Amino acid sequence: MRLDMAEEEIFGYTELYRDMLTKAFAESAKLGFNRPAIISPDAKIADSVLRATSELLGELSEFLSMVVPGYWGNSCQTLSTNIFAHLNNQGIPANIVLGNVLVGATDEFEATLESLQEEVQATEHLQGEQRVHAWISLGGDTIVDAALPPRLVRHYQAPEQFEDMMFIGRAAEMVARYNIKYQPILVGTEFFARTNPPDPMDLLNKMTERRLFVG
Repeated sequence: MRLDMAEEEIFGYTELYRDMLTKAFAESAKLGFNRPAIISPDAKIADSVLRATSELLGELSEFLSMVVPGYWGNSCQTLSTNIFAHLNNQGIPANIVLGNVLVGATDEFEATLESLQEEVQATEHLQGEQRVHAWISLGGDTIVDAALPPRLVRHYQAPEQFEDMMFIGRAAEMVARYNIKYQPILVGTEFFARTNPPDPMDLLNKMTERRLFVG
């Protein structure tokens, strides 16, 4: 079966996303992000893992609504921090990806490698909001994002049910279904630890200690 150009672009985005994630790990290492990677760009994550993730986050949604009451679209750091900690605490390896998102032809966050490097290397906290988007990767081409769907309602006239959605899927799926292209730039909890604490690892460590204490 011959694919048209649009279909080739969609299916090709899987490998492009993996390549960007691989580069993001390399750029993160240059900045001194030396914690365990947890995930791999080359991993083949089964659909069953995505389903388990969806079930777990469905159970977690009420808690997340207490952590971030109301609109989630400007809270990618808090949401990704909590999702990162809960997934790893439940045995689903996950890490935080920092980058940009293209919604159609719109550069939603205007994040670049240079702008993120500047934030990490700054000797003083930068003023204003961080120009970056954070989402979760389970490895490979997977994407878990609770903050973007409500932004699509507010800024792009997406259906209202997106207010209560989390994206849990794959990079090519986001292109095919929503014309959204995720662009990894850096990977790791060190980014928020160094630019805008709290450190996501602190939450995971507290949850792990609590689990071991209860156990």
